[in-house]
Amino acid sequence: MADDRRTVDPAVRGSLTVGDRVVQKVALAAAARVPGVATATSSLLGRDLPRASAHTHGTRARVEVDIALAWPAAAASTAQRVRHAVGDAVARYAGVRAERVDVRVVGVADPAPATTVRVR
Repeated sequence: MADDRRTVDPAVRGSLTVGDRVVQKVALAAAARVPGVATATSSLLGRDLPRASAHTHGTRARVEVDIALAWPAAAASTAQRVRHAVGDAVARYAGVRAERVDVRVVGVADPAPATTVRVR
């Protein structure tokens, strides 16, 4: 009987639906690993960065990613690397083609640790 399952067309066996949250999590992980992207908490925007959202339609997705740059990373080249990394990761790990990946640079973070000066 095991041989019968191998000969059945995969489309006949059932379907796979990949949810928005899965694509969102994959996009977030991919964006966070790109050199030049900072992990930051934006008090002005009230959210952690990077941040991602996704809208899936069958085997296609639209993804939006908000990032903060680690100073002195160049915005255009970092955004391009994020766009490619997210598109590749979504295709590879979620099996969904990212038709569109919008990247917004919403902040710049200084990677140097903040020093506090105390007055005596």
